[in-house]
Amino acid sequence: MKPGNTFVKYTIILLVLSYAFIFYGLGDYSLKEPDEGRYAEIPREMVESGDLAVPRLNDVRYFEKPPFLYWAVAVSYKLFGISEWSFRLPNAVAAFLCVICLFFFCRRWTDDGAAFLASLVLLSSFGFFGMARIVTTDMVLAFWLFLALLCFNEHYREKEGVFVYGFYGAMALATLTKGPVAPVLLCGAVLIFLLVERNISFVRHMKPLTGFLLYFAVAAPWFVVISMREKEFVDFFFVDQHFLRFITTKHDRGGPLYYFIPVLLGGMLPWSLFIPRAVLATWKRPDCRLFIIWSALVFVFFSVSGSKLPPYILPVFPALSIPLGVLFHESRDSRFRRHWEIAVCGLGMAILVFSCLLYFSKEFMAYIADISMDATSITLDLRYFSLWISLTAAVCLVLFFFPGFRKPKGLFVILLLFSLSTIIAIMAHSGVIDRINTAKKLALAASELRVQPDIVVNYSGLDLTVPFYLKRPVVIASYKGELAMGAKYDDAREIFMEEGEFFRLLGSGKKVLFITKSKRIEDLGKRFPGRIRTHLCQNDRCLLSNY
Repeated sequence: MKPGNTFVKYTIILLVLSYAFIFYGLGDYSLKEPDEGRYAEIPREMVESGDLAVPRLNDVRYFEKPPFLYWAVAVSYKLFGISEWSFRLPNAVAAFLCVICLFFFCRRWTDDGAAFLASLVLLSSFGFFGMARIVTTDMVLAFWLFLALLCFNEHYREKEGVFVYGFYGAMALATLTKGPVAPVLLCGAVLIFLLVERNISFVRHMKPLTGFLLYFAVAAPWFVVISMREKEFVDFFFVDQHFLRFITTKHDRGGPLYYFIPVLLGGMLPWSLFIPRAVLATWKRPDCRLFIIWSALVFVFFSVSGSKLPPYILPVFPALSIPLGVLFHESRDSRFRRHWEIAVCGLGMAILVFSCLLYFSKEFMAYIADISMDATSITLDLRYFSLWISLTAAVCLVLFFFPGFRKPKGLFVILLLFSLSTIIAIMAHSGVIDRINTAKKLALAASELRVQPDIVVNYSGLDLTVPFYLKRPVVIASYKGELAMGAKYDDAREIFMEEGEFFRLLGSGKKVLFITKSKRIEDLGKRFPGRIRTHLCQNDRCLLSNY
């Protein structure tokens, strides 16, 4: 096949798979607590109020993140209306651009085959697939960081001015997405790479004066505006949310030093077992070495941080996909000297073959029943999913016994088959996913009540999907959580109430509709005998009223 035809074929395949696994069915499942509720509601309030400078959550100032994702979602809302689909679209676009930019940039210094395999590795990694369809700020951040790396790599290879400005521009947009962590990581990776290359003088070719002028021209205006408007912003955003979050565990998001090892291995399944081999095989290549250094820096940086969450490691996924793609392409017709990865893969498939038998285990089902009130029914509804995974694993296990499938080319086919089959099975169960970790049914039931309440309250918690589906803020009783900083402002007082005030309200003549944890129903029933009515429960949350 001619090179041009190969490029077209690979491009079409990537477009089709990207549509199927990133864009298809984005609006078929409810917003998930807490992140999707948060990141959907803030831009909804921006659109409603017209204030794009000051993020507000439940009508309370919220300064934890810069506004790029909010702005992107607000634009999507304006173009397509407010829905789950339009909310998730910018995140999906960022994931798609990661895949496409990987392919188009990578083929410039390798070839179409290696770039194509690298793109397939990224697209079929379970963690990347999941984060493409569940919205946090991390996918958009990962795209801008990855684009900045790609632009630097091109500039290092060719010294073309357009790419160096792409580096600074992407770094600025990454800063607008999640803050100063972007320039710290990018500049650190570039300096380490140049030191390893023994070419630190290349810094002079980075056009630092005009480059950083571009960076500040893009990144600084919002920070200047909000710092002038909101006196609490600088201390809270830079000191509390970045410096203290990194060096302390005050935000209760700590974890052991090895926290991200299982996250990385699980997130890059089914390819993660081959990461060590890919790193060793491609380290001597400067184009791959940059992305290996980047991956190591991000991994170490967040491992030593006092704040850890699984999505933090997402910027590693696109970078590590490159050495993995190069490894499988360059060794496609040979054999790996050691076969320990194949043995582990085979063992994993064998375990999955029998995983569906867990449904016959009383101990397993008892454990599931203790998770939440909906866990048992959800698990039973996933039995066909489990059977599908077992059958897929069985097919893959049989293929391992054929010598041709133990070569890298055949092994790649097996792992890709398993990954795509699993992703299809997940998407086929979107109806089950719709019921998990959300308060959508409660919010919709509240809006459809024949007798509407005088006040809607979230008691002893904040279910962040509720304001989005109600299309208005709720009063929060006996809880502040992540809104504690915004609660200090005078205009937020009407949003919050103490528990005693909430109890007085329940005992008054006002019609109160409220959401709280199911475990509180018994105590409330004793405190207000005959007055508390349960309308609906979902995910250990219940919709109740005093009328």
